[in-house]
Amino acid sequence: MAKKYVSLIRPINDAMIGLSVIVGAFIASGRIVPNLLNLGFGFVTGFFISGSAMILNDIIDLDIDAINNPLRPLPSKAISIKSAKILFVIFSATGLAFSLLSGILTFAIATASYIIAVIYNTKGKKTGIPGNLMVAYAMGVPIIYGSAIVSRLNFNIFIYWLMIFLSGIAREITKGITDIEGDRRAGIRTLAVTKGPRAAALASLLLYISAIALSPIPVITGKVYSTLYLIPISIVDAMFLGASALTLIAPRKESAYKSKNISLLAMLIGLLGFLISTKP
Repeated sequence: MAKKYVSLIRPINDAMIGLSVIVGAFIASGRIVPNLLNLGFGFVTGFFISGSAMILNDIIDLDIDAINNPLRPLPSKAISIKSAKILFVIFSATGLAFSLLSGILTFAIATASYIIAVIYNTKGKKTGIPGNLMVAYAMGVPIIYGSAIVSRLNFNIFIYWLMIFLSGIAREITKGITDIEGDRRAGIRTLAVTKGPRAAALASLLLYISAIALSPIPVITGKVYSTLYLIPISIVDAMFLGASALTLIAPRKESAYKSKNISLLAMLIGLLGFLISTKP
């Protein structure tokens, strides 16, 4: 049963959001160690708000997952809807409460992000690209949240956010290929549904290229140690291109599923690259 709850909240994704908050704080502070207590609050906020969004997503998507992912905890009835709703409330309250402990600004960002997540899950998902934008915002906002913890927002933070935002849209468009059958039945207007898998794969590739095009900027501005930055970011860029090419060559569910997992790993490597290369 514990494995089913782990599957419901997707702790790896949640931990990545929490880690992104910490990375954002370190980058914004010039790798000066921020207040450790606030860092802990930031990680918990990111983890629990992300987890609440994951739970709500599965509650709302029960009928869709019955087609696309019938072995998920809710459609398989391994976890009841009532239990999932209780867990959603607990995760929501915990995440928002910890955001307030870091200050009013962090609470405001967390609340806005939480509201966007709820809107996405209840209404935005069916809109296609607008829904993809909401998810991509959620993927990048932890960097902004981390900078708010240390009360510093700089140009590099914005560039990192934009890179994550663009690659996040690309990943969500690719994800639409994996879910195309259930999405079509549910009336979700993803690019894969409205224009076809190949058009979605091409759009994803172009967005990844846009994110890659931004990657030299921190080196040009002199805000990073070039070698420490270029090695991991070059790996990330290669992974993005490889993942998108894989889907473009064979725009099917299996290849798209591999592609979105590769891109998630690439984003994690990118975060570590941002962290280790930032100059004091």
